[in-house]
Amino acid sequence: MNREALLKQQDRTRAIVEGALLGDIGIVFLLMRAFLPLPGVRQILRAVATVPFVMLVQRRGLRLTILAAIASYILFSALVGPLLALAAIDIAVAGILAGIGRRLGLGVGLNTLLTGPLYAFFDLVVPTIVSVFVFRYPVKQLSDAARNFVKSVFNLGIYLLKDVHASPSTLHRMDAWKASAAEHWQIAWVCSLALLGMLTMYLAILVAEIVLRQIPDQTLARQRAAS
Repeated sequence: MNREALLKQQDRTRAIVEGALLGDIGIVFLLMRAFLPLPGVRQILRAVATVPFVMLVQRRGLRLTILAAIASYILFSALVGPLLALAAIDIAVAGILAGIGRRLGLGVGLNTLLTGPLYAFFDLVVPTIVSVFVFRYPVKQLSDAARNFVKSVFNLGIYLLKDVHASPSTLHRMDAWKASAAEHWQIAWVCSLALLGMLTMYLAILVAEIVLRQIPDQTLARQRAAS
């Protein structure tokens, strides 16, 4: 019994150390992202930062990954502050969702379709709604700004259609869609966030697949930490 208890304690210690190290690797890539504010590079570094959490989900499960995400947020908060450190939670959520899909054996496309809307809800929709109430933003002004943004997008589309000499019926249809979309801007907002979530998860899942395929299968094998 003493030997079995010792083995359980050693496995638990290895799991904690592994979670801390992989979480720190994600933080390193976030720091690189902060100091390399280049379009494209930031998105790639963010996607790479999710890979340690994908690997952690596959090897150690969801519970330890959540603990590693909390520890990463606390560490990153000490470096950049609590608000900017939310990026650590962002990559952790993406990594957890991608890791769960990978453990279920989903391909890149199916994993993206399933996890993209979930990522958009938990990491985009909910924080946005919470921030509106926490920081007491004027809801009416926000809704007016959203309507104006939707109209601006459609106006740009109408301008491009005019530039390519589209038919008057097409322009009239676009104008009718603009009025409907501006009136129901919530639907357009949710759809745009869902699309953004799917694009974000696609890049993260694709990078994770490229990286993890270079790692031997025995390294990625499921390791059960003793509880």
